Amino acid sequence: MRKSAVFLTIASALLAADASAQKAPPSPATFAAQTQFPKENRAAASRWLSAARQLAGPDLVPEFNWRCLTSPLDRPMVMAIQHDGLVPATKVFDQLYSVGQNAVSAWALDTSDGIILIDALNSPDEARDIIVPNLVKLGLDPKRIRYVLITHGHGDHWGGAKYLQDTYGAKVVMSAIDWDMVEAPGHGGGPFADLVPPRRDIAVKDGDTITLGKTTVRLHVTPGHTPGALSMIFPVTERGQSHMVGLMGGTGGGQTSATVHQQIASLERWDRIAAAAGVDALITNHPSHQSANERQALVRYAQPGDANPFVYGTERHSRFVKMLATCSRLQLARMGETGE
Repeated sequence: MRKSAVFLTIASALLAADASAQKAPPSPATFAAQTQFPKENRAAASRWLSAARQLAGPDLVPEFNWRCLTSPLDRPMVMAIQHDGLVPATKVFDQLYSVGQNAVSAWALDTSDGIILIDALNSPDEARDIIVPNLVKLGLDPKRIRYVLITHGHGDHWGGAKYLQDTYGAKVVMSAIDWDMVEAPGHGGGPFADLVPPRRDIAVKDGDTITLGKTTVRLHVTPGHTPGALSMIFPVTERGQSHMVGLMGGTGGGQTSATVHQQIASLERWDRIAAAAGVDALITNHPSHQSANERQALVRYAQPGDANPFVYGTERHSRFVKMLATCSRLQLARMGETGE
């Protein structure tokens, strides 16, 4: 056999082997479909979607897309975006630091007398291996954690609280009704049914405050996502300028008609509370709810004079809350209701 023929035979064999090693493209029959709403009141859904889009305007497009479109329509995309993953710890304001992970937030509010931590991630391991090292990277001593405020009783927010309680003596704070949910058999269900909850330290009611040093966090019970979701307002500064931060503790919304109606009422009330308090800065307890990871990257790479992307202003913050309520009305329309 001539040398050229041998080379041709070898090349053909290699190409055939490479082709056989490649997987055939999957059949469209196996593709995930967007969520279907067989009872949808289409006219009402169209009306509320248009109203939410108008409220969002050009400056709330990521928040609108997530709450009105991506989250309800495309669960595989939600899981792809909201996956467990490490992200850089970031100083967002002079006193406020992001110390969580890609899927779920944890915030450290530094005061003259210690640290108030907001939410504790999914598990003791995440508290130990994510929150604590992130605090240290930012120059914060985890031994100074005095309170752990839990926004609501789902395990991805309280999972690491017992570790922080046992290790540093931090007091865990939750609404009374969500404490009841966490302490019940199953601990709220889902993948956290076997997770040991923290001991009940402080059960708060609507309008209570937690004060540490010169910093006071105002707490409001805003049911909907859970029966006792806690929303919070507290002051921060940036380069000497004062801001008021608002954290709505259940931006994920309700799951049933009753809880969605409850969520709408809570959001309408929260809008009034936040406006009266002068809330002009926004954080959420899941980064995806406001593209927080992208905003944090902008903070880390900011040039002198760049605007802080977590400062929304009072008018824009109010539109954000109204948009969430309107997306909840859209959710009701998808269930077959009018959304009223």
